[in-house]
Amino acid sequence: MKQTYYKAIDETLFETVLENGMKLFVIPKKGFQKSYVTMTTKYGSIHNDFVTSDGKTVHMPKGIAHFLEHKMFEKEEGDMFNAFSKYGSSANAFTSYDRTSYLFTTVESLKENIKLLVDMLQNPYFTKESVEKEVGIIAEEIKMYQDQPNYRLYYQTLKAMYHTHPVRIDIAGTVESISEITDETLHECYNTFYHPKNMVMFVVGNVEPQEMTTYINSIIKSYDEFKPVEVLPFDEPSSLAITAIISEDNVQMDKLMLGIKTDNFKSADNLILTELKMLFALDLLFGEQTDFYQSLMKDQLIDDSFGFNFTIEPTFSHMFIAGASHDIERLKDLLISQLYNFDALNDHKSFDLITRQTIGEYVSSMNSPEYIANQFTRYYFNDVILFDLLPLLEQLTLEDCIATYKETMNKAQIADSRIVRRNG
Repeated sequence: MKQTYYKAIDETLFETVLENGMKLFVIPKKGFQKSYVTMTTKYGSIHNDFVTSDGKTVHMPKGIAHFLEHKMFEKEEGDMFNAFSKYGSSANAFTSYDRTSYLFTTVESLKENIKLLVDMLQNPYFTKESVEKEVGIIAEEIKMYQDQPNYRLYYQTLKAMYHTHPVRIDIAGTVESISEITDETLHECYNTFYHPKNMVMFVVGNVEPQEMTTYINSIIKSYDEFKPVEVLPFDEPSSLAITAIISEDNVQMDKLMLGIKTDNFKSADNLILTELKMLFALDLLFGEQTDFYQSLMKDQLIDDSFGFNFTIEPTFSHMFIAGASHDIERLKDLLISQLYNFDALNDHKSFDLITRQTIGEYVSSMNSPEYIANQFTRYYFNDVILFDLLPLLEQLTLEDCIATYKETMNKAQIADSRIVRRNG
């Protein structure tokens, strides 16, 4: 078992490969009552089109990864959420663009809960009848979200930015796409992506790593040889699908979202480092501490719903800046002007403050088993160890952030997406 000590945050990471090929990470937290466990497969909502090891090209319905996540909790003997609660734990799961993660947190019966999680993911149970029932449930969930203006604005913006990349489609799919899901397609996706060698398990809590490893090895089953698939490349142009899009709804104020399509993912050697640089730059331009933000608030051009973000994954990257306003046209002009206000980035005092705040939040988060477990897997799938983040933050310079941001904006494409008041 490999052991790595991270002095700066006083954490030790243990890692090993289980007998069935799954990678296991353990972080012992002496004195902690709560334990947190995740099992994550490198399979998300964008992995619908792939080629199997025998050359077969497969096209799955949009939303099937999320659908499969739901169905993994259903067994012949009943709902697994109830089984976890009987052992004093709270279980959950989520599907993102690139992974599906199953998790629980507990203060008791850790081994029993781990066995429940392992058994649940090793023994899928799908029937034609239960799948048809789930189609109706998830369809209603999709419709419910579509009634929310902020949700609609987000996916409206993505559809303006992207021509074909599946990031433009809701992780849950569409009402039409999920109707194509069957028990056979679920089994095919499970057998393709839920192999232990495509999964990672993470345990953080008051545990002894070697004992935990021995126990988990005793409850897992062996699998046939892993046959990796090749996810088909995304034929996505650098241009926008639509430069401007507008819809109406019963909103109190008009809503604007600028979707900035970037190509950082194509050249970034380290996705997480690029993400940090871009987020720092955006904070220097639009953060609450800036004169720009304060002037927007003073002129009542935005309210506290204003926000911004940058996302980068192996196959796409983009920024969002969004807010509600009584003068949406003026707000748009000011935001775009600020996006290219490179002089405003040259603020060492604010940069140092943002760096210190980020480092403080990071160090504080090491006391949260939930944060460690969830973020660790996301970073791991992007070839970064979460505990290496502190050195990255300490080495980050304002000049690096400015250079990356300028290069990004010189090639960025900006989509104007709005939801305006009906009859307004």
